[in-house]
Amino acid sequence: MMRNMLREIPQISKILLHFQNRYPKEYVIRAAQEVTERFRKEIKEGKRKDVADILFAVEEKIKELQKTSLRRVINATGIVINTNLGRSPLAFEVAEFVGEIAVGYSNLEYDLNTGSRGKREKHVEEYLQELTGAEASLVVNNNAAAVFLILNTLAKGKEVIVSRGELVEIGGSFRIPDIMESAGAILREVGTTNRTHLSDYTQALSESTALIVKVHRSNFYMEGFTQEVELEELAKLAKKHGIPFYYDCGSGLLLDIEDLGLSAKEINFTKALKAGSDIVSGSGDKLLGGPQAGIVLGKEEIIKKLRRNPIMRIIRADKMTIAALEMTLRLYREKRYEAIPVLKMLTQEEKTLKRKAYKLRRKLKKIPSLKVSVVKDTAKPGGGSLPDLELPTYCVAVKVNSMSAEELSKRLRNAEPPVIGRIKKETLLLDTRTLFEEDIEKIPDILRKLLSP
Repeated sequence: MMRNMLREIPQISKILLHFQNRYPKEYVIRAAQEVTERFRKEIKEGKRKDVADILFAVEEKIKELQKTSLRRVINATGIVINTNLGRSPLAFEVAEFVGEIAVGYSNLEYDLNTGSRGKREKHVEEYLQELTGAEASLVVNNNAAAVFLILNTLAKGKEVIVSRGELVEIGGSFRIPDIMESAGAILREVGTTNRTHLSDYTQALSESTALIVKVHRSNFYMEGFTQEVELEELAKLAKKHGIPFYYDCGSGLLLDIEDLGLSAKEINFTKALKAGSDIVSGSGDKLLGGPQAGIVLGKEEIIKKLRRNPIMRIIRADKMTIAALEMTLRLYREKRYEAIPVLKMLTQEEKTLKRKAYKLRRKLKKIPSLKVSVVKDTAKPGGGSLPDLELPTYCVAVKVNSMSAEELSKRLRNAEPPVIGRIKKETLLLDTRTLFEEDIEKIPDILRKLLSP
């Protein structure tokens, strides 16, 4: 019987003939080799009774091989700026513009007026300076690179004064002290974890001091017996002693947080500059809602120094980043904030979230094996932004008979497209705060296919 089954396994050439003109030859051969080898092993181990489904198994393997590693997923976690899921989604017209620039040539470093070489930052400088009031600006590939560039340029071999309570660890286990050391700066910690006074900074000043730095604690907050020095005070102290003051504001907020209707403590670029900061940096993708980038704003003389640093060549932004940032900033200039997905998601009203939840529930109730209900919960902005802010939200709780929440979550992660939810009290929640309207249409079909016999 084993020999008969082994003889029934079709040759690779016959499998290739069966799938010709349907899938690329390379994928068919690879899938056929893997599946036939697996079938032979299972037959010899007594784990297989027939090979009737071998062509189906080959086709499933072909589809698996054709999938790209980087894929579009449906974010049902409720975490708006989800670092693991690509942080902030771009506005649709921003993505369209990036595609237009990507598939052809562009004037990235070409001045169309003079016919000579131009600067790539020129495409976003005017927007940044207009929107923030900065004298000059610079864009690099992310904010960690911006921090490194500023420290390496202004404080290499010299001391940098920072509050001990601001020596944070950012995403991917990168720590501010490590970045400072790599940049060649000498860290001078002042104050304690929970309390730092102006006198701590004053006493730490010396002839070796090159820079006073304040780091926004964007991924955590402290309350209780705490004390920190305001930007204006540090800016005055730095100016008095003739040294620059640098504020790393992290999240890259362009608007007033109050104007968004959010009750949180977050200083935007404009306020940081008005407070007297000589140089400010932040991300382009978090609260700004654009591409991953490091935005540097401040005094023109300092920006010029940063531009002359050879490291700029290593960390400069590419053409897709510049394109995405320019179009995102254009939306800000036109005050079309509703077109920026991250701002729209953060400011969604409860009634909108509730409507989305009940719409999804109605669609899911048509699947017999599902138990669904609407629950009110809270969500987080995420991405190391607004750590003290909790957002009210509505979720659809999904249960399947004889299937754990972990198993259902796993199956949804492996669906096409993958759906990423969150588990709470052994129940899978699909949070509507981070669901697009088209996601609500897709999820029922995905679950129906997953749960079909």
